[in-house]
Amino acid sequence: MLFTDAEPVSDDALLGLVYEVCPRFMAGTVLHRSSTSFVVAGTVDLSPVVAKVLAGGSPFWREHFLREVEAYRLFETLPPPVRTPRLRDADANRGVLILDRVFGRPLAYERHPTTPIPPAELAGALTELRQLGKWQPPVGQSWIVNYAPRIDRARRQGMFDDADRAAVAALARRAAGRWELAHGDAVLDNIHKTREGFVFLDWATAGLYLAGFDLAQLWVLLGELHGPRRVIEDLIEDSGPDASPPFLVNLALLLGRERRAYQHRMDHVGAARRARLAEAWDDVRERVHRAAR
Repeated sequence: MLFTDAEPVSDDALLGLVYEVCPRFMAGTVLHRSSTSFVVAGTVDLSPVVAKVLAGGSPFWREHFLREVEAYRLFETLPPPVRTPRLRDADANRGVLILDRVFGRPLAYERHPTTPIPPAELAGALTELRQLGKWQPPVGQSWIVNYAPRIDRARRQGMFDDADRAAVAALARRAAGRWELAHGDAVLDNIHKTREGFVFLDWATAGLYLAGFDLAQLWVLLGELHGPRRVIEDLIEDSGPDASPPFLVNLALLLGRERRAYQHRMDHVGAARRARLAEAWDDVRERVHRAAR
């Protein structure tokens, strides 16, 4: 069963669901616990695994959980061009996902890294994300991200004015049809360096986005480091003139999301980041309007 947000759920109840789905699971350390998810390390037949359980049943989180299950089932039948944890078991009705455990380290622990990323590691991760974007698996229409509501929401939230909304919408129409499979949450904490190479975790927001979505997210998040934005811009430029409109749409929306997250932060770090994001938006906004014209 899927729990609703109104029900307080004990760890024992969530573990019980894992045992129902995989009786051979032996629980170890709880890695994460929130109102929406429960993640516990363990073993299946002595092999290390991680069990993820949907702890909150709101439509938003249920949709993301179901997408992650769908993604891992796709990867089992049609391996992607990037490494992912191997699916061991899943039960969408119970909200349980069991994966091989990945041993490695994230490329960064912070959402907005302030410590330089080794250039070879960043280049490798960007190369793999570009390979993912070229992959064309047979996914359904439900994987296509609808940009119109996102643009309208950014306007309602005050991240765009009317002119911004019109310019971003115009670029989105121009880029229509340029869909690429994207991870959807390519923060560096979801990209782990292992002995075998990079492994990409957490596919709950995977989908068909306008081209360059993952690169745009890293452009936004790596702005406090010297060099990564220029590298990403060069990759977009090398992809040809058609790559710029969808990339700018993604940049505008992702910058809006980050700006909103820091809108009311009054601490020193939050205020400084808000100022840097505002400066980045001034630049991107000018580029969006110029491209829309």
